[in-house]
Amino acid sequence: MKKNDLLLYAFIFLSTFLVLQFFNGGKTEDPLLTSSDIGLSVIKDEVTYGKEVKVEIKNNRSEAILIPSECPDAPLDIYIITSAGPVAVSSDIPRNCDNVKDIRIEAGEKEIISYKDFAYSHFGEFGRYRIELKDGEKTYTTQEFEIKDAGIFTKFGRTFLYQPILNLLILILTYIPGHFLWAGIVILTIIIRTILLIPSQKAMRAQKRMTEVQPKLEEIKKKYANDQARMAQETMLIWKTHKVNPFSSWLPMLIQIPILIALYHVIQNGLNPDQSIFIYSFVPKFSIADINFNFLSFDLLEKSLIVFPLLVGLLQFFQIKLSMGRRKKGAATMPAELEMTNKMMTYFMPVMIAVFTASLPAAVGLYWGTSTIYGILQQLVVNRERPTTTDSPDEDVKVRVIHKNN
Repeated sequence: MKKNDLLLYAFIFLSTFLVLQFFNGGKTEDPLLTSSDIGLSVIKDEVTYGKEVKVEIKNNRSEAILIPSECPDAPLDIYIITSAGPVAVSSDIPRNCDNVKDIRIEAGEKEIISYKDFAYSHFGEFGRYRIELKDGEKTYTTQEFEIKDAGIFTKFGRTFLYQPILNLLILILTYIPGHFLWAGIVILTIIIRTILLIPSQKAMRAQKRMTEVQPKLEEIKKKYANDQARMAQETMLIWKTHKVNPFSSWLPMLIQIPILIALYHVIQNGLNPDQSIFIYSFVPKFSIADINFNFLSFDLLEKSLIVFPLLVGLLQFFQIKLSMGRRKKGAATMPAELEMTNKMMTYFMPVMIAVFTASLPAAVGLYWGTSTIYGILQQLVVNRERPTTTDSPDEDVKVRVIHKNN
């Protein structure tokens, strides 16, 4: 790169950075937070049905304020705006209030109250709402905000993925003595992975075949490095001969992704009484508040910063090593690019997954660990199968046509 080009790119980057800083720095504080001694403001004026409503509170007084807990009801007062005027919203859904505390806001400080656990019980109708805080004779009010209908993809995911998986987990927990979440997650994970056994097994076998033919593909790349058309032709011939489809190892995994995302959301958000709206009528009556979230010394709804991430990372490392197989003695040396890619997969992926697990509730780590153990057992079975791409004796035989003159 020329020096002038480098200076131009640096100038563009610096200019963009300064413009963004100017606009970000130019934002003024929400006037609703500073218009009185206690400011209230809903962070979003439009919220999709089922999504999290957040209210920001600022204490403009010279002393701290204390907002008492209203558990099992939601904090502060919620009103839906109707043609007849504001109507108070409440719910009689039983909740566990053991860990719910009063909200204390120091002088000049802000606090954000989340209504994630009240998305369906208190914001179950489309329309406009407002939230109020009563302090003695004074009433502080947020701006009005709207709960709007969800999009078609969100509805599809909730109806055909999230809801069935949530009901299956609740059904399992109903019959487990003590209603232990850890046991429910393990059983649910095994059921889900067994349902997906055939596509995941095909993916593992496809990956194994790709590994087996890799030396041949590398030979072709070297031999026809200057002839891209011939390289593509020979590569296709190898794939056809050994029945290898480079995309077959990915397609089954793509099918699993929506299911795994739904399962993650069930563990992340579905285990609170507010989600009872999704329970099927034929499922035996069961209070989500009765679920036991303890596992050994862990609360499965809290983050585990060391134990679960470490275990999941090690299990993932072991599974990746198994999927790559062992290099045979005398095998051709792997190209530097492929060697680097394999190392990245082997070492970087487990670390990335471990970091990701540390940012989520321990229940997600338990699911991921159980799923990985299941995958390891699958991989061991696949690795013990006979190679499907062994060379046939006549694979490289060349036919010479001899023209005989009569």
